Amino acid sequence: MSLDAAPAAPEAKVSRRGQFGWALYQLASDPYFVMVNIFVFAPYFEGTIVGHYVRGQELWGYVQGASGALIALFSPVLGAIADAAGPRKPGLVLFSGAGLVAMSTLVWAMPGEVVLAATTVIAAAVMMEFGVVYHNAMLTSIVSPRRIGFLSGLAYSLGYVGGVVLFLIWLALPATGLLPQDDHSNLHERIVGPLCAIWLFVFSLPIVLWTPDRAATGLSIFAAAGTGLRKLGRTLARVVHYRNIATYLLVRAIYADGMSAVFAFLGGYAGGTFGWSVQKIGIYALTVLTVPAVTSAAGGWIDDLIGSKRTIQYGLFLFTIAVVGSISTTPSELFFVFPMTPELGAQQVPVIGPLLATLGFTNFPEQVALSFAMLGAVFVGPILASSRTMVARLAPPQMISELYGLFTLTGKATAFLAPILVGVVTGITQSQRAGFAVIFIFLVAGIIGLRLVREERAVVAE
Repeated sequence: MSLDAAPAAPEAKVSRRGQFGWALYQLASDPYFVMVNIFVFAPYFEGTIVGHYVRGQELWGYVQGASGALIALFSPVLGAIADAAGPRKPGLVLFSGAGLVAMSTLVWAMPGEVVLAATTVIAAAVMMEFGVVYHNAMLTSIVSPRRIGFLSGLAYSLGYVGGVVLFLIWLALPATGLLPQDDHSNLHERIVGPLCAIWLFVFSLPIVLWTPDRAATGLSIFAAAGTGLRKLGRTLARVVHYRNIATYLLVRAIYADGMSAVFAFLGGYAGGTFGWSVQKIGIYALTVLTVPAVTSAAGGWIDDLIGSKRTIQYGLFLFTIAVVGSISTTPSELFFVFPMTPELGAQQVPVIGPLLATLGFTNFPEQVALSFAMLGAVFVGPILASSRTMVARLAPPQMISELYGLFTLTGKATAFLAPILVGVVTGITQSQRAGFAVIFIFLVAGIIGLRLVREERAVVAE
């Protein structure tokens, strides 16, 4: 990789404690995305609030689509304002606080309260994603060029560690006696929102207290908005000059949409396919999440060694293969075509089958699906971390926040498309698998599109 591909030097020397504080924010925020958007509240919404997994998957697709549209609309504006105003932490604190309030209200999402649950999830998702814009934009100003991939990967590892630990806490709650023994109000599922809010508050404190911010430019919020939006307009008008960056952002939008859809529907799909309870889906999630907690940091090291683009390419290809394997097995069939005979169903997956059985996954189809999900999880963290680092490797130093705003914009510009298509196809076919299959169009298109991107830093247009 050429030196031209290296990120810009940070604006000021930041201590390791300050860098660690930045990484800890991901530990604080990621459990919300994992537990609410994927593995706990999503299947609760589909199977209990709506009361039917097929109809629930359809409506969950529309909820995710609405969130994506709002995030796409406002994220680049926020990034442009941050570049013009200077400091990033005020925006991070503001939107994280709003997200904290929204996720806390999920405790009132009783069975049948579809509108309340949907509205609250949309509000929480939008606020949390806005906070991510400001968090991402801080990266290049706090770490040296040679460690940017490692710090990004470390943050994702910590995010998964946070998800695993909070999952364990959530799973253990009934045994503590803090919840009613005869819980007909689904309090265990509903309390996941407040639990994530408390976690976010506690582990956001280090970035506020330890991590330095950029100096203010002295512009008022309105002046910064005007300056930032004019700069954003000039950038968009010169898209031909920034063709390589634009190509990457578009391609990343496609595969990120596919990956987000996998995450958004995986818990509900598993619950509907195998008839699992929300608690068993939680154990499934805990098992899967343990893998990227280790591999994300390793992916950051690989990124620094071979570059962001190749890390993404290899990871995305293998992730796609693993997702195909995971959904190819049901209680009645193996790899789409082989019938699941009683003799085959009684077997166990080689090597790890007995371990999975101790976790409650005792039959062969469950173990096959979980094994492939764990394999895919190996590559999730490296793909996400390198996707974020790639922006820092391509962007001129003066445009970091603006391009991270566009990074979020393009990541969400089509984010409504895959969930809505999943919802529509699920509604038409009345099949969770048919709806889920739409996602592979986005993953394969991303794999092909990455071949068009060059890993080199752009220069600011005259």
